[in-house]
This record gives sequence, structure tokens and C-alpha cells, in this order.
Amino acid sequence: MDDSPERILFFRQGGFSHINDRVAGWLREQFPARQLVEIDVLQEVIKPARDVLFRAAATAAFTYFQRLRRGDFRDLFFRTPFLFHAIRRRISQKYSYLAPTTLFSIQTQSLYDASIDGLPHFLYTDHTHLANLRYPGATRALLYSQPWIDLETSLYHRVRSNLVMSAFIRDSLLQDYHCDPAKISVVGAAPNLLPPDSFPENSDYSNRTILFVGVDWERKGGPVLIEAFRKVREKIPDARLIIAGSSPAIDLPNVEIAGRVPLPEISRLLLRSTVLALPSLREPQGVNAIEALMHRIPVVATRIGALPEMVEDRKSGIIIPPNDVPALAAALIELLSTPSLAKQYGEAGRETALSRYSSSAVSKRLGEAIRTSLHST
Repeated sequence: MDDSPERILFFRQGGFSHINDRVAGWLREQFPARQLVEIDVLQEVIKPARDVLFRAAATAAFTYFQRLRRGDFRDLFFRTPFLFHAIRRRISQKYSYLAPTTLFSIQTQSLYDASIDGLPHFLYTDHTHLANLRYPGATRALLYSQPWIDLETSLYHRVRSNLVMSAFIRDSLLQDYHCDPAKISVVGAAPNLLPPDSFPENSDYSNRTILFVGVDWERKGGPVLIEAFRKVREKIPDARLIIAGSSPAIDLPNVEIAGRVPLPEISRLLLRSTVLALPSLREPQGVNAIEALMHRIPVVATRIGALPEMVEDRKSGIIIPPNDVPALAAALIELLSTPSLAKQYGEAGRETALSRYSSSAVSKRLGEAIRTSLHST
């Protein structure tokens, strides 16, 4: 690896669920001799070109007209060939002069191609678009346009290496996009919350409290959880459910709606809980599961996406089929009514999560994957 390049270009888009700030920290940690140049693609590449901005919005509205009412326009905005090509062209125009003095560039998410010809480029992501077909009930009618998918595919093949958060996404790249296995590294994901030094407030796991954390109530399986909680209270009348991140219109006894709360409050809620319920129907990564395990809280999660990689069935929690109300209720009842089992799973989960998913562990794997890839050519 050449020691002369002085900088790294990091192309990011907003916060990306707090991930971008962590990646920036890892890059500074792993490559301390390099200057990290952070470039927000939306703010610094797209918005200054107002003609591109307006045309991109119009193109997205025209392409996905039928989906506007049921889709998030911010998502649709990035999913057109026009914007994909425009971003790559503008990045080349604005930043290619830095290539001779840059060690490599890296981007998070596969919404666009931030590569510059002649410069090693890396991608760090938690998902692929075609991985959506791996969820229950998915059909190709739910996908974005095929021309955009073709460009997404080209990105995975163009980068020096795909750095992914899970084996679930590694398998999607291999099977759905036919990527070279040598160009994929599973580096993992780290939590947004620091692991606490203290034990849960209910250190004997006897307070019979279920915690749900999720902004997207439907996708995270919230309605399934409510039906399961009704069954839980038939067996355990004093069971409680705390809902954080979203504010559904629920009027049930023993249900507390916390709504959107700051990250430190999530930590306090975890320490007040006996179990985290994560009955997701689609789940790119599920960092909440890692955070719960690091707080010594067992997790009941669906066999979806990367969740079974993080939650070891009958070791740090219980894995259930998606959309299975009886299975979810039974798992929650078992942990709420058996505090010793909840404690056993919580202790085992913390040990595993700290070794696999601590920020330092993921930072090290990311740095090693990049260095290995740069050395290999």
C-alpha cells in the first residue's frame, strides 16, 4: 500500500441511522495518518445543482407515480437512473482532482455510485434492494425499476470491496447479484448505544416488562406484538409493554407509549425491561437487538434478515417465525415467567455481543478488510 496519499474521501448521506458518524470515527481510528474528507452527497453534490435537484424530483415522481401515496418520496427520489448517473458525474467533476493524493474513497448505502475512476472505492452497507425478495410475502412488484436495479448491480461489481454488516447481505450479493466472493467482507455492525456498566434495574428479571423499539411500527411487527401481548396478559395479568420510537393508537391496559425518545432514554428503558420484542417482518440489520444484548436483556426476534445472526436461539434469546402471534406470545410468556432463564440469556447475550459487535471490534474488521483489499493489487 502506498504511504503517500494523504486523505480518504467519505461519501455519506445524512445520518443513516447514526451509522455515518460511527463510520467516520472508525476511519479516523484505523487510518490516523490520513485526513478524512466527509462529503454529504445530498447537501454538497445534489442540492447545489438546482437543475439536477428539480429534474431528479420530477423523474422520481413520474417513474413511481403509482407508489407516491404509499411510498416515502425521499426513498423514491434516489431510485432513478437519472439521479444515479448525475451523482456519479458530479462527483467526478468536483472531486476527481483529489484522486492522485487520496488513498481510497468509501460510501455508505448503495443509493448511488460515488466512485471516481482510478481511485479504489469501498461500499459499507446493511442491505441490498433484491434482499427485499427474501422476506415473507415479497413480490417483484414491490421493487424499484429494473434500470435502477441494473445500476445498483453495477456498483457492487465496480467497488474494490463490498463491506457488509451481515452474512444475510453477503448471501444476497452472492446469489442475487452474482458478485465475486473475494469482493465481499462481512465486517458487522455496532450499536448506537454504549454498553452500560451497570446491571438492569430489575437485576432479578422479575418486573415482567416487554420493550419494543422501532420507528416503523408496521415493518417492525408492532401489530403482531399487540395481538401477542393480549395473549401474554391472559397468562400474566401484570405484564407490561413499553413502546418506544413510534406512537401507535393503542388503548390497552399496561401499555406505555413512550414515542420518539433520545438515545440515552432507550438505554434507560432497556435497563427497566425484562425482554426486548423484535417481531420484524422486514429487517435490514436490527441494531436494537445488539443494544439489548449489550444491556443484558434477552431478545425475542423473528427469523428475518440478520436477526438470527445476532440473537442465538435458546442462548441469548428466542427466534420465532415471522407473523406468528402464538409463537411470539409463548416466547414472551416463557421469559417473563422464568426470570432465571431471562437472566441466563441476558448474560450470555452480553458476552457474545461485546465480542462480536462492539464498536472497536467492528472498527478493526472494517480497517483490516480495507487494508487487505488495498494490499491485494
